[in-house]
Amino acid sequence: MIVDPIRANAPRWTIVDAASLTRDVEIESDVVIIGTGAGGGVSAEMLSQAGLKVTLVEEGPLASSTEFRMREREAYEQLYQDGAGRQTLDHGITILQGRCVGGSTTVNWTASFRTPHRTLAYWREALGLKTFDEASLAPWFSRMEERLSITPWAVAPNRNNDVLRAGCEKLGFSYGVMRRNVKNCANLGYCGLGCPTNAKQSMLLTTIPAALDKGAVLVHRARVSRLVIEGDRVFACDAYGVARAGATPLPSRVRLRARHFVLAAGGIGSPGILLRSSAPDPHDLVGKRTFLHPTLVSAAFMAEPVDAFSGAPQSIYSDQFLDAPFDGPVGYKLESAPAHPMLVSGLLPGFGEDHARMMSSSRCFAMASIRTHREAASCYGRTRAPSSTIR
Repeated sequence: MIVDPIRANAPRWTIVDAASLTRDVEIESDVVIIGTGAGGGVSAEMLSQAGLKVTLVEEGPLASSTEFRMREREAYEQLYQDGAGRQTLDHGITILQGRCVGGSTTVNWTASFRTPHRTLAYWREALGLKTFDEASLAPWFSRMEERLSITPWAVAPNRNNDVLRAGCEKLGFSYGVMRRNVKNCANLGYCGLGCPTNAKQSMLLTTIPAALDKGAVLVHRARVSRLVIEGDRVFACDAYGVARAGATPLPSRVRLRARHFVLAAGGIGSPGILLRSSAPDPHDLVGKRTFLHPTLVSAAFMAEPVDAFSGAPQSIYSDQFLDAPFDGPVGYKLESAPAHPMLVSGLLPGFGEDHARMMSSSRCFAMASIRTHREAASCYGRTRAPSSTIR
């Protein structure tokens, strides 16, 4: 029997479900962290270990392995922004973004890469981040790799990833084995729906429980409406309970007071909060420079079953074209992507009988992704890329 560590430990932690409140509540702490994904989770653990009183705020629910039942129709609605249907204004790009405690680390596919050296060089040269060099960051990378059990995947790749490996070998492309943040992985293949065996070392299972053990407070199902700013200082933020994705905020307010605030709600959520707060914006840039890494899908129906829904979603990759001298500044990685029925159904063209006919052959569907991965890889909200997905 698999024990759910979140349910087992929740009674001794301080957890507030904002959607169940019937009255206004005030919470005071040293630091308020808005967002519980990679940035928020790591910040919470380190600041709690330093002796600070931390409050974490998350718009999504506190869901754990008991609720992770490998069912797309449940997981997308429960764990993703907009039911996994978040899109750019022109509907050209779909953004698979987590909306739950642990953020996207709870629903990602576990591929774990260090920041590329060329990206670090660009940050230093173009953005003035002089201390962001490989030598300075190496101890921090190593620390988090150990913390999250990030190691090369030691199991044979599933058929979908093996197709990518075989193609690279035949074409003479370089390739490698993914590093994944898992421990005692059962190789099920449903990482994007929440890990039912607690193998994925997400913020949900690592840094957030560590912070709660140190006395941190977790407020979940709480949408931050605004930062309360006086002069040049944020002294509070207001949040309201939301029962589910897309729901209207409930009337009971949670006011969070602190000396410091960490805004870790992602590249979409964070500027949204700043805009709603009328935060100082001397360069008029807030909300106008959203950088994404578009992923284009290259897929085929193979002669034999691939069953790309089974086994580790991503275990083989190729950097053959990452630094290639193209006309623009964007290189890309070759990776595989899982092919679960609902995910595939949204990618296949056509309607009615034609679509149903292709879906009936979905076991033979092999899916690779071409993911931009360079310092200047960006696309603004109105970019047109019909088959792009941000994972």
